[in-house]
Amino acid sequence: MPDSLGLVVAALSYIAVVAVGVYAAYWAFAIRRRLIGHIHRNHALWLGGLGIGTVLTIPTSFVPSSNNPFINVLAAFYTNATWQILIAFAFIDSTIPVLRRSDPLLRSILHWKKVRIGLWSFLTFETILTIYMSIYFPACLLAATGDFSSCIRSSFAMSSPGWLGTILGFFGSDWLDYMMFCLVLGGAALLIGGRRSRDRVLRESVKWLGVGLVCVGVGFVFVIAITAILNLSNYYTTYSYGAVPFNVVLFLTCYAIYRSARSLAPLNRLPPIEPEISSSAKEATG
Repeated sequence: MPDSLGLVVAALSYIAVVAVGVYAAYWAFAIRRRLIGHIHRNHALWLGGLGIGTVLTIPTSFVPSSNNPFINVLAAFYTNATWQILIAFAFIDSTIPVLRRSDPLLRSILHWKKVRIGLWSFLTFETILTIYMSIYFPACLLAATGDFSSCIRSSFAMSSPGWLGTILGFFGSDWLDYMMFCLVLGGAALLIGGRRSRDRVLRESVKWLGVGLVCVGVGFVFVIAITAILNLSNYYTTYSYGAVPFNVVLFLTCYAIYRSARSLAPLNRLPPIEPEISSSAKEATG
């Protein structure tokens, strides 16, 4: 019999993530309308997209399975595909050159021009593999780590060499951990670039964004490792208490996006000059 209290706790954790994600996106888009510089406006637009992208990962967890195989493929692709990570990494890749140009010494950030080629190649490979599994073997994406690797190897055994299935099984079994490493590396690059930047507004915003990306990468890897060690079922990590650690990581990430967006707000006001003007006017009339 399912634990009704666990279901309620999981539902509340999902609601909390959606609430803070929508709030972060709202502030990002609202602040963007008040910004003048193209760089800051573009940065705020990306932040709003990240907030929405985080929220869009939540509703599929409570969508029941269907007897229509096409709908199941779409659900598996939407839930397990790497489009959220690709959006976040594209944001990172577009921000790092801006940070480098705002550095007076124009120092390279972790040799990003070369590193980005390898990271994009790896992310593309993992995305293609995930899409393939979503279309032809959506059930494998819900299996445990070891079963997932075996499923990939068996799916390629009939139509390709055995070594290809072994390689794909190795990279496919822990695909989320590998892709999260790309976000952690990108978040570290943002922190380094933000510390070197002379743009105070962008520096503060990027600092919060970098912290959020590092936390989501490290947090998800840690939670997934604990889930594998305790051998928790997919039902428990989606509809019961096991969903809370995942949603805590998402909640902290959305909060970091919110703080990053608020850092772009033009809060610094000019010093008051009305008393000086009024006193000068009195002297002129007097």
